Amino acid sequence: MEKGEILRALADAVQKLDVAAGERLAKEALHVGIPAYEIIADGLSKGMQVIGEKFKCAEVYLPEVLVACDVYYAGLEVVRPHIKPSDRDRFEGTMVIGTIHGDVHTVGKDVAIPVFEAAGFHVIDLGAPVADERFVEAIKAHRPQLVGLGTYMTATFMHTKETVRKITEAGLRDKVKIICGGPSVTPEAARRLGADDASDNAWEAVEKMRKLVTELSEA
Repeated sequence: MEKGEILRALADAVQKLDVAAGERLAKEALHVGIPAYEIIADGLSKGMQVIGEKFKCAEVYLPEVLVACDVYYAGLEVVRPHIKPSDRDRFEGTMVIGTIHGDVHTVGKDVAIPVFEAAGFHVIDLGAPVADERFVEAIKAHRPQLVGLGTYMTATFMHTKETVRKITEAGLRDKVKIICGGPSVTPEAARRLGADDASDNAWEAVEKMRKLVTELSEA
């Protein structure tokens, strides 16, 4: 297949929830010389964008979204080692994300990451659970514009204040925007705890993230 055909087939594999095809086509794309960034942006991400639109229109549901994410990750694992440092400049922004200390839930984060990447963000996943010090280390190491705190339970959401405090004490608060995610959060509550915004919907969060990056660049 030619370049355009491979990328379209890769997007289709995500939409058709075909994990094996996603992995195979990602390898084929690399074999014919398609740059890693294009495989992600014009193949895997295009498929996730369609899944996102279908989810918003209730044409697919969370189980299908989760499998689409599996396809995305299968292709990404093939491509990731081939991403060049110069590719970072093509992203809309960089985010470090992790499930906040005290919580072990990852489903929401694992769905959100491919949605964010499909929207053009470079995302570094810190995993779960993530200690406050690990967020601080990641900000120093990766210099992101955004920090994503997965806060899926009300009790652990309250830990946001302490995480923000640690980031502030490290002298990094004015260098990042902090957004919380999870069913137990609201933007108002997140701001009271020191974060900048919150969302329980990955697709809605993308627009908030873009706004936050713009605000940071204009500060």
